[in-house]
Amino acid sequence: MPKRINFYGTVVPNDDAWFYEWFEMDYVSPRLINEQLKEANGDDVELYINSGGGEVWAGSEIYTALREYSGNVTAKVVGVAASAASVAMCGAKTVMVSPTAQIMVHRSLTVASGNKNVFDQASQMLNSVDEGMLNAYEHKTGKDRAELLALMDGETFFNAQEAITHGFADEIMFAQTEKVVASVSAPVFSNEIMNKIKSKLIRENMLPGGAPAASSGPENPEPKAKKENEEDAKPMDMNELKEKYPDLYAQITNEAQAAERARISALQAFATAPGAAQFINEAITNGETVQDVAVKVMEASMKRAGQEATNRKLDAEESGVDDVEAIEAKTPDAAKEEKKANAVASMIAMAQKIKSKNGGRM
Repeated sequence: MPKRINFYGTVVPNDDAWFYEWFEMDYVSPRLINEQLKEANGDDVELYINSGGGEVWAGSEIYTALREYSGNVTAKVVGVAASAASVAMCGAKTVMVSPTAQIMVHRSLTVASGNKNVFDQASQMLNSVDEGMLNAYEHKTGKDRAELLALMDGETFFNAQEAITHGFADEIMFAQTEKVVASVSAPVFSNEIMNKIKSKLIRENMLPGGAPAASSGPENPEPKAKKENEEDAKPMDMNELKEKYPDLYAQITNEAQAAERARISALQAFATAPGAAQFINEAITNGETVQDVAVKVMEASMKRAGQEATNRKLDAEESGVDDVEAIEAKTPDAAKEEKKANAVASMIAMAQKIKSKNGGRM
């Protein structure tokens, strides 16, 4: 079974990881990825991505680690792979994208202050960073660099189908799962299966009346003379098909059962995804697919997030916390937390000052 690695949250350098851990914020760093690749020890890896990006050089380090890994790496974009995350994504051997997910590419950006020389230096650095990102995108997509640069200029988002078309992804997750009827005792067949039935009936001259059949000949062929005693063919139901052509019926039923088993297996496997379990049983009963459940999970998540925000606002209003004046005397714990907060603010200010000179955030 492939090892799962979560690529969730902001892409950060190793030295900044402590800050995100302290505040329990989702993040991904090169060290985090490298440690899990080491644990995988050459086994297959599945990288689940939902990240809006972050520092480009951290993304570059992750891209390199994925390219160098001895085993097979499959990236699965389940939310968004944007900016630096889309660069890292290109390090995987295979990229799959959820039907509801997005991939985004754009030019790098930074903050700079100072004289003309500082801005010229920042501009040169950003152009060089963009060329590095182009290398990753070009290797993945096979597209011309000028075309890729135009997409980056436009800060372009790709849905699942567009990501496939432009070469950023290799396949859409769950696309091979075909929707079939919930009960195989009364199957509703796909177009593919129906075409197989028609082809076989045509070959054996058994096509019932009323069933359209494709023909490679003229659109309006001259009708054959009807035999004197020939009766109009009547539509054949499943019971007649089973009685007259048991082998064909068995083939059709087996294909339908196999498709149904595949649908149920895919749903059961998807039950481990966050928020999906509550929808699985109903989906199995109603003949729904993994794509249907994925949409429900996303809608439920958005509704839950909105309700939580509303509840927090109401709690704050009812408690009157906004009207409470600050108390001068602080407990030792409060003083300690304030000291920590001041230290963090100082470190952030220092980091921003350094990065305004050295650049490199996306």
